[in-house]
Parts: sequence; structure tokens; C-alpha cells
Amino acid sequence: MRINKRRREDRKPKGGEEGAPGWMVTYGDLMSLLLTFFVLLVSFSSIQMSEFQKALGSLKGALGVLKYRESPTKASSLEIPSMTGNEGSEFYESLQDLLDYVDEKGLGDSIEVKKTENGIAVRIMNPILFDLGKAKLKPSVYPLLAKVGEMAKKWPSQVRVEGHTDDLPIHTAEFPSNWELSAIRAINVIHFFEESVGVNPDKLYCVGYGSHKPLVPNTSVENRAKNRRVEIFFEDARKKPSSRPVNKLFSFGKKE
Repeated sequence: MRINKRRREDRKPKGGEEGAPGWMVTYGDLMSLLLTFFVLLVSFSSIQMSEFQKALGSLKGALGVLKYRESPTKASSLEIPSMTGNEGSEFYESLQDLLDYVDEKGLGDSIEVKKTENGIAVRIMNPILFDLGKAKLKPSVYPLLAKVGEMAKKWPSQVRVEGHTDDLPIHTAEFPSNWELSAIRAINVIHFFEESVGVNPDKLYCVGYGSHKPLVPNTSVENRAKNRRVEIFFEDARKKPSSRPVNKLFSFGKKE
């Protein structure tokens, strides 16, 4: 009995009271991790999805993994000399509003905003504007066109609307050829700007190019879809008009 009692006394820590059981340390760590996990869940639930996607896209790009949608550059980074003071700030506010809307609605594959030799261009691909072989605007595109129209209202110079088609021939009572189809599509966009947004018609004009200015060769269904488009050019009055974009300013969607 004395031997067993002595052995039990030897097991006790010397010089103080006995500490907490070892499992308490692991349990404490587990509770801390669970608390952190639930705090993160609450914080993520309040994040705006558009802001989260922007941050995620930037992170993926920095890591060099997967294809991603670029976060739009701030509109104020584009400098047009003729746009200064309050006039310029109002236009750039409308441009930023368009960029935010496109990013929020996930329309990046169908919209591009470009800087050209003499201003700014907005390119809208056909699937969201018209049905195939039709020129009537889809109601679903009205909010988008309204934001482009607000830009046109604040732009001090002329605004040119171009209609383009693919190379598939059309011959109907309404559209004898792609010339008429492309022109009527551009005209309908102008009508929307004037009647629904209130853009001054004196600054608007349109051009129909038919299938004669393709973006890419009409060699596939995908390429033809890219060529069916409407482009809106905000022209700097001091420079000669040109429809050739020289560098991409804002591009949504997948990188090529």
C-alpha cells in the first residue's frame, strides 16, 4: 500500500497545483476556429456580389490561373481634352454608371467600351439587341440603352450609331438586303435615344454598313454572332471622324 501511494504522489506535478487536462487545449482551439468560421460566414453574407466578383477576378489574374472577367477601369481614367469641368464630370459619371451596370448584370461578353482616335465607342453585340434577321429592339435591352443614351445627352459633340450584320443574305419585303437591315437597326437605336431618353436629335446620325465591316471573318456561327452588332461613337468635334478603334479601354468578358 505504501508503494502504490508513493507512486501516485510521484505522478503529481511538483511545485504547484495540477494543470488543466490536455484535451482542453485542443477543445479551446476548436472553439476558436468555429467562431472564426461563423464570423466569416456573416461577413460574406453582407458582401455585394459585384464587388466580390471584381476582387475575385483581380486575384485570379494576379495568380495567373484560369480565365477571368476583368474588373472595369474607372471611367475617369479616360481623358478627352474637350470634356472638362462640370460637363466632363457628368459624362464620366454616366459612363461609370454604364460600366457598373454591365458588370452587375453579367453582360461582359456582349458589351465593349473602347477609346478611339477621336472619342469613345460603345459596342453592343446583336444577341441582346435584336432577334436574328429582325430590327425591333428587345425590351430587355432598354435599361442598357437608356444608360448609353444618358451618355449621349451629356456628350457635347455628335453621336454616330452604326449598324452591322453578318454575311448571311436576307431578302424579305421589309429588308431586301443586309444594307436595309443594318440601317434600320441603327435608326431604331436613334429613335430610342430621342424618344425614350430625350437626346437632342441634332447631335445624332446613323450609318448602315451591312456585312461590309466585319470584326472577324464570317467563317463560323460564333464569328457571325460577333459581326451582328451596333456601335455607338461619341465623337470629339475637333478631330476627323473615324470608326477604327485604336486601343481597347474597357473590355468585359473572357480574355482572348
